[in-house]
Amino acid sequence: MRKIFLCLLLCAAALLLSACGGRAATDPDSLIPKSTKGKDVTRAAAADKLFSLNWNEEFSLNPILATNHSNQLLCDLVYENMVELDDNFNVIPNILDEGMPNDDATYWTFKINPDHVFHDGTPVTGADIRYSLERAVATQDRFRGRFASYQGSGYDDAHFYVTLGIGDTQFAKLLNIPVIKSGTMDIKPPVGSGPYNYREDGHALVAYEGYPGYEDLPVDTIHLVAFTTADEILSNFEDGVIDAVTNDPSSYTNIGYSSSNEIRNFNTTNLHYIMFNEEGLIGRYSGFRQAMIYAFDRQYWAETLMHGNAVAAAVPMHPADADYPADYASALGYNLDTCRIVLENAGIRDYDDDGMLEYMSGTAQDIDVNFIVCSDSSAKTGAARRFAADMESIGLKVTVRELTWADYLTALEEGDFDMYYGEVKLRNNFDLTELLDPDSDLNYSRSMDTGYVAMINNYLSCAAAQRSAVYKQLCDYINANGALISIGFEDQQLIVHRGVIRGLAPNAGNPLYNFQHWEIMLD
Repeated sequence: MRKIFLCLLLCAAALLLSACGGRAATDPDSLIPKSTKGKDVTRAAAADKLFSLNWNEEFSLNPILATNHSNQLLCDLVYENMVELDDNFNVIPNILDEGMPNDDATYWTFKINPDHVFHDGTPVTGADIRYSLERAVATQDRFRGRFASYQGSGYDDAHFYVTLGIGDTQFAKLLNIPVIKSGTMDIKPPVGSGPYNYREDGHALVAYEGYPGYEDLPVDTIHLVAFTTADEILSNFEDGVIDAVTNDPSSYTNIGYSSSNEIRNFNTTNLHYIMFNEEGLIGRYSGFRQAMIYAFDRQYWAETLMHGNAVAAAVPMHPADADYPADYASALGYNLDTCRIVLENAGIRDYDDDGMLEYMSGTAQDIDVNFIVCSDSSAKTGAARRFAADMESIGLKVTVRELTWADYLTALEEGDFDMYYGEVKLRNNFDLTELLDPDSDLNYSRSMDTGYVAMINNYLSCAAAQRSAVYKQLCDYINANGALISIGFEDQQLIVHRGVIRGLAPNAGNPLYNFQHWEIMLD
């Protein structure tokens, strides 16, 4: 279970955590398109005068279980989320309003919007919301870990109530999860309340007249086509058979959509980061770890290695979030002179005048930093190689080990590293518990410092007015120990044919958000 969980959390995939799965690496340098985000496009029309989406019959159409990119898009149309998030991680009320917490944010009260109706004609009630939430809490895949502090919920005719074990003033951000009708989890597919429902023959989605925005829906019928391989999906998208797809440009699953399409990037919480083996020969020195904060060129990673499909972040919060401490993060930027000075202040210097740095342990000890990275991403390996070259320029030897997923996981499990390059999908409130809690399956640093948990919980429970200041205190504690180095957050993409669709507003929880206000040109 630990291996499955880490595979889901540490490696790149859309919406879910993405995996480095040990496959032969695909060099995305020649494949990743540039974003056309924000550009006006000329009018065109769907090639076959139909609007069609792909589905994969080998994977689930249950929105709480769906992990396949194509099926997740269908779920976004058949089911509604409790709340939505915009691209800046702000809550948008939907079935539930934004909610009100009690003083310590351990008890939340949400109003239920009475206008939402399931496809069988029954209203969405608190019982359905509770049923859906508890199924999401129990899932081993898509939502695992998101609701670790959830203790229970209740409802009446107009309200939904949630009790948490740990206060969280941003808990509402976690509720961009789909609602299914109570008792239908095992029905294929479950009953939903979204703008579209499956046609009886299963080959199309049809507009649902009970949906609040029914009159504004851009098409009455969405045709379904079934392709399973990446090559088939790419080919049929480029031929106009498929009209919208999502893509993770940093993953081995990136299949190289043409830049002649309209590509809309959207923000995610997929963090790229560095952590250390704090029981290792060099990783045990906090001064060494602190120096590495300044050793990574985050802009080079985001703009060159990720081809603009990422945003640099020197602290583990997305810069689009209103609480991101921009000035604080700027002071932690790439600076090899600062890196060298911090190393020297920590007693790591060239003691024998051979041009290379050593540390003192009775006598001067040579340093060879064992840095592991999963080999299935050229952006990750490129960042590791650039780091090693930069360190060589200041006299610090770094050996980069580019490992398959299986070997990478083994090295993490066995502690066979000094530093590792990781990726994790953080929760929407940027909770770092899974990386820094000594009891977490994902904490490979071997750190036993319980102070992180106390400070993370303080950040989660503090009032909005104090959140930015409290988050800086958490960052101060992390950086004073050199525990975690944030590199940045990757983007993902919604791709459509240029000029065919207007009104795109994708976000990580719902790439088809705002679909009822799309304009789709079929003629």
